[in-house]
Amino acid sequence: MTTEYDLLLKSPQWFEKRKIILERDNNKCRWCGSTKGLQVHHRQYHVIKRTGTKQSPWKYENKYLITLCEKCHSAGHEKYKIPSFLI
Repeated sequence: MTTEYDLLLKSPQWFEKRKIILERDNNKCRWCGSTKGLQVHHRQYHVIKRTGTKQSPWKYENKYLITLCEKCHSAGHEKYKIPSFLI
């Protein structure tokens, strides 16, 4: 099932933000150095108090985003709970 958030990750705004983060991280996974299957991971989620919805993925400060390969991204989600903060 595709969620509204999944649709936001297909938007031009997210593609532009993703490009910035990938370039900042030299198009490499920050954990293992791989250049294959790169994804941009949110280190934390921001939930808008008024609506209870997640902040648009491209509105995060760059410090909350990191480049990971698909394998490290999956492993990180299994090992760590991503904190959510009300904004």
